[in-house]
Amino acid sequence: MPKARITGTLQPVRQPVKINYDPQRGYLITIPWESAGNNLNGIANSYQSQRVAYELEATERKSILTATASGGQLGIPDLTTDTWQILGNEIQKSLLEHPDVVAAVPSTVRDQLYKAELAGTDEVSFSPPLGAYASKVFDRLRRGATHYALGQYVVRHTTNVSNQYGVNVADFNIERIYTTSQLIAETTNSNSWIFPMPGRMVYKLQNIVAPTAKTDYLWGWRKLPSTETTTAGNRVEITTEYWLEQWDVAIAYKNAL
Repeated sequence: MPKARITGTLQPVRQPVKINYDPQRGYLITIPWESAGNNLNGIANSYQSQRVAYELEATERKSILTATASGGQLGIPDLTTDTWQILGNEIQKSLLEHPDVVAAVPSTVRDQLYKAELAGTDEVSFSPPLGAYASKVFDRLRRGATHYALGQYVVRHTTNVSNQYGVNVADFNIERIYTTSQLIAETTNSNSWIFPMPGRMVYKLQNIVAPTAKTDYLWGWRKLPSTETTTAGNRVEITTEYWLEQWDVAIAYKNAL
């Protein structure tokens, strides 16, 4: 077979860089290289050591290498993207904490109902006798209906970043309780997010009705530890959730700083 005659340069030649932008994934940068002969292995090894994806088509006549990355791996300023969600969990709470029960049955009687249900006591043992509504509550407790289901608001934020990214606001105030005003201040801070929480969602948070206050409990948002997932294009998704509830700030949790 005759030897290939090379008329171009043996040195790698970088072709025009192509940059794509997606509001969910950020930058996707494509860098093509060409050379005469099979002379792009050195660049391929360099990209591989940087964990940059590439495709190499090499022949004795001409070689083409196309690298794709999100920016940070190639020394290009990283671009983050933000996604906001307001979700609904379903949780279980004690029937004795239901707002209607709290309003209709005095706390001393609720304590008696709780102790009697644990001890398996019959209603006839109560002195004085239970009122009509308290009797219905006790009947539910004796039948095993000790809890009721209700919804719980959750704010979820996902940041999509290069895998070279550094510190993130998700790393601070973990397992602390935010008031609604503190949460809004954090999620609308343009220094922390490329796309802060939109006004429609802020309005929704501001209009959630708070329950009756309880001593040593704060109606607020518990910031959970973030989860991080690698995705295509050398990206990482950082997801943080804030759960709304009356949290024990006397013993179990602390207020956000």
